[in-house]
Amino acid sequence: MKHLSKQLQFINDVYNHATDIGVIRLKARKDEYSNRVIHIEEKPLVNFATNNFLGFETDPRVKEAAIDGINRYGVFTSVSRTYFSYEHYLELEDKLEKIFGLPVFISNNTSLGHFSYLPIIIGKNDAIITDQFLHASVQVAVQYMKGGGVYNEMIRHNKMDDLEARIKVLSESYDRVWYLADSVYSMHGDVAPMKDIEVLLNTYDKFHVYIDDAHGMSWIGENGKGYCFHSIPKHEKLYAICALNKGFGGTSAALVFPNKETKELVHNCGFPVIFSSPTMHAGVTAASKIADIHLSVEIYEKQIMLSERIEYFNRRAKELNLPLANKCHTPIFYLGLGSLEEVFRFSKHLQSRGFLMNVASAPSVPMNQSGLRFILGLHQTIDDIENLLCEIAQFMEDLEKTGQFNRENIMKVFRRAERKRELI
Repeated sequence: MKHLSKQLQFINDVYNHATDIGVIRLKARKDEYSNRVIHIEEKPLVNFATNNFLGFETDPRVKEAAIDGINRYGVFTSVSRTYFSYEHYLELEDKLEKIFGLPVFISNNTSLGHFSYLPIIIGKNDAIITDQFLHASVQVAVQYMKGGGVYNEMIRHNKMDDLEARIKVLSESYDRVWYLADSVYSMHGDVAPMKDIEVLLNTYDKFHVYIDDAHGMSWIGENGKGYCFHSIPKHEKLYAICALNKGFGGTSAALVFPNKETKELVHNCGFPVIFSSPTMHAGVTAASKIADIHLSVEIYEKQIMLSERIEYFNRRAKELNLPLANKCHTPIFYLGLGSLEEVFRFSKHLQSRGFLMNVASAPSVPMNQSGLRFILGLHQTIDDIENLLCEIAQFMEDLEKTGQFNRENIMKVFRRAERKRELI
């Protein structure tokens, strides 16, 4: 298409090629009773691809609650919550406020939540600093605000020295300085330095923070309140949004506020919330049942079981000398492979050996840092993890014997990228 930029044409070509060779846009049929196995063209693959860390999406109690929501309220009611909210919406928000210990409003999803939240709390004479790897859904909302005249610049990933330097400079010209970041980054699975961010919040009056905690929810923290609020339980200048899918296992998103006044402001003035339909009834009643579990001791049992899987993956990957991009204690792991060709080769091989994972390439990550993303959940067994890691290690060893792969070269790419971030 002549109107496409070179970047869009490249992305389009990559996606079409990946689709043709069978590593993305796969036709899937999930196992009827669990999330452990997904069938691709009738071939059963152990699932390391989906984000439901704690397994709530197939919990019989949650499914029954979803069915009850449909039976009681119907599939959907197309009315803005400005006019009225059914009792189960308000009940869910009450339960979420108990989980977070802060005011909460639910939106249909995180993307709509960003557009409802950010333009209300960030003024036209504020400055926005975004992390290099900030989730795309937040970046789209930032681009929207830039179109309205809000200043924005980007810093290298997790570089707190750079952030502090820019806070000092921008504070001289702007009313407030905002830092937008993820708590747990969706590609590499690494985390934001939340304690360092808290120090900056306490040091600079004009500094404010907005955290996308989509991948941090449920698997960590008191009542499963997520990585952000596990690290900083409360701060008057900390704003956050938490996905109620992924770790939580339901649907919609929780907009978490430092005070009731901001909640009411977003409720009254957040146009995407005002003018869009609410979450389907089944999603709300299912999320309410999941919230009940979060408010019980069971959430800690599930967190411990997932933590054991994370520790096992990290330990065995180190023993097998696999080129992981980071070794953080999160459910997301990233196997660095370098080129797209290697990513496609490894993906096809692992599929043939019975494993399903996510490919990662530009524009989500730099081109020379393409790789495979593996997501841990309670649906996998320790044997599943062991078999996956051993298969990766054996395939790498076989390729290295014939000079077709060099894991040390891969790690050098990631180390150089890290040093570059240190120097810039």
